[in-house]
Amino acid sequence: MTRFVILAVPRTGSNLLCTLLNSHPQILCHHEVFNPQGVFTALDYRGQALTVESLQQRDDDPLGFLDRVWQTGSGDASVGFKWTRGQNLEVLKKVVGETDVKKIVLRRRNRVKTFVSEKIAQQTQQWEVYSPLELTMPRPVIHVDEGELLEHIAGNQDFYDQLLADLARDDQPYFQVDYESLQDHRETARLLEFLDVPRDVLLTAASVKQNSTDLRDTIDNFFELVSTLPDEALRSELQDRGW
Repeated sequence: MTRFVILAVPRTGSNLLCTLLNSHPQILCHHEVFNPQGVFTALDYRGQALTVESLQQRDDDPLGFLDRVWQTGSGDASVGFKWTRGQNLEVLKKVVGETDVKKIVLRRRNRVKTFVSEKIAQQTQQWEVYSPLELTMPRPVIHVDEGELLEHIAGNQDFYDQLLADLARDDQPYFQVDYESLQDHRETARLLEFLDVPRDVLLTAASVKQNSTDLRDTIDNFFELVSTLPDEALRSELQDRGW
């Protein structure tokens, strides 16, 4: 059985990636099983192996719980979960250090949308949505503080820099994928090959896109930011209307 972990910062498409992978008949992909608020398994997982009396029970022995996560995939060719910045560091150190755990590094090229999406999720308390009927409407319009945005971008960059440095130190292979490429079947086929499962499978997503691709609809000081953001790349991301 291939074991894998998705490593990401919040709001970079990890729910989308989890549901895509879990749609493969030979993959069991859990969500944030080490989330401080709960144990979030794969959507169609019906086993009781990850039941805990309390989150404290999980957090008192995170590596023992990690072993239980791997055991849930005993009938699958590949089993994994996602870990996002801010979750259990003991688990991160363990999976990064184990060379036989395959690492998927997920990023989002548009750093402004990553920040905006996180601010909206904090306001609505909707971090994952699987039915359009569940989506909070109307969608919030937020004010972006430029200093907070730049600090958020720097913090995320520091996380990825450290992660990639740790993987490079041990000369570990990893698969890096962008949120913007998750709908590219050629890219997902390469990812399936990395996970040692058949690649000729059409993956389907169960998550619902939550926010507009046009930040003009979401940021109340959009035009102010167009003129004040410090570099051209960020201004371009602000005006990007793509996926």
